[in-house]
Amino acid sequence: MLHRSSLQDLPLSAIERYLLRASWLPLQPTRLAQILRFLEDCPQRRARAGKPLRAAPGCTVRLIALPDGDACWVTLSADPKADSSGSVISIWSPLGQALLGKTTGEQVQVKIFRRTLRFVIGDLLKVSQHG
Repeated sequence: MLHRSSLQDLPLSAIERYLLRASWLPLQPTRLAQILRFLEDCPQRRARAGKPLRAAPGCTVRLIALPDGDACWVTLSADPKADSSGSVISIWSPLGQALLGKTTGEQVQVKIFRRTLRFVIGDLLKVSQHG
């Protein structure tokens, strides 16, 4: 059986887990513009065959914490009030914003108070249902 740990399983304090998941609105205008531009481009990005998959809403991402190597899976959601269980991350949260547009092997860092958390994207999954 495949065990899919969530953000809850990483060795972070409760406040750090909350801050990584929490939606931070309002955003700076430049960051909001970047997010909206990325969301507009999503259909065009999917149409380009042979390009590496990039993190977008609906993708499930395996994060590997640096330097200890602990790993967890999170799913990106466009909903600002995404499930707070730790496995669904809103793209409006600091971690969600940092993940947008990244691909496998890229590093992501999020600053929470005076601590910088670093991750590597281990895997990206996108499940599409055709009916």
